[in-house]
Amino acid sequence: MASGLMSNYARGRRGEELASQYLVSQGYIIMQRNYRELWGEVDIVAFRHGVLLFAEVKYRQDLTKGHPAEAITPRKLSRLRKAVAMYLASGEGPPFTALKFNAICIIELPGQAPQLEVFEDILGP
Repeated sequence: MASGLMSNYARGRRGEELASQYLVSQGYIIMQRNYRELWGEVDIVAFRHGVLLFAEVKYRQDLTKGHPAEAITPRKLSRLRKAVAMYLASGEGPPFTALKFNAICIIELPGQAPQLEVFEDILGP
């Protein structure tokens, strides 16, 4: 399924699809994908047991650019923080009792099953 000819858009969609499938398997309901604001984007907004989860997804088909977690820069986190603030201010989400900010990093090398790693609390506890 993975292809070196996949566009950036297709790679992003593939990563978000795999991350969404994982979150659903963990009991989350996907509220929104690709929430965009002028100052940033949230890849996935999900909800489970009163917890509203904001997930940054990083996907790689090879490791020439390093581990996907290396792409989560201070600038990326700042933009994520701003987009989350706008999402919360919009009132779009369900009532929640807690917020989580996770990164879901996926490596899908040719001929291998995707390897998924979750980094919790990327914006701090």
